Amino acid sequence: MSSPEIEIGSTVEGAVVKLADYGAIVRLPGGKMGLVHISEVTDAYVRDVHDYFHENDRIFVKVLKLNNKGRYELSTKQADAPQTLPVEQPPEKEKHPVQRQDEERRSYKWEARQKSVPQNFEEQLSRFMKDSEERLHDIKRNVESKRGGGGGGRR
Repeated sequence: MSSPEIEIGSTVEGAVVKLADYGAIVRLPGGKMGLVHISEVTDAYVRDVHDYFHENDRIFVKVLKLNNKGRYELSTKQADAPQTLPVEQPPEKEKHPVQRQDEERRSYKWEARQKSVPQNFEEQLSRFMKDSEERLHDIKRNVESKRGGGGGGRR
């Protein structure tokens, strides 16, 4: 008995067999395997695939292509059927007040930037460079505070 052929471009149902930092490995009809890369989970930014899938979830995926290793590249964000994505985000661990303030400030900055999305590449690049510098500054400040860095040198 031969397994059913899976057509490129079709939407099929599969089962999540493993989650990784880079995506979800899905068993397709006929026992074929494929990967939903983290960039193909949804249109929104995906920090952790565990927020969207669990092992043994039944999901609909669009078959994008067959790679040279014989594995299918899949997408849930391009699938034609409704997804089994959680409605609520999992509860977060309690964070230190300083960490929570930093995240709220970054979130506010992100929302403010999204309201005025740049129209051309130069504006996008300029905004990216500015955002990167701000993040590096935040990281350096955070590291220095953990080291007790008051700027004093060795004696």
